[in-house]
Amino acid sequence: MASNPEIPPPDTIDPQSPAEIPGEAPPAETPFEQPAEIVPDTPNVDEPDRAPSELPTPPV
Repeated sequence: MASNPEIPPPDTIDPQSPAEIPGEAPPAETPFEQPAEIVPDTPNVDEPDRAPSELPTPPV
């Protein structure tokens, strides 16, 4: 009767990269704040009621 040949252990593969670790937690969200109101430094001449006083009134 034949004897059992010796079986070599299975090949093992060492990982090439380090183990995955979870990243840093994302920063906490801050509540939305309304931006400061934008105030033009010149009057809007396209709107007659907002035109500067030195312009003549539009013809009727």
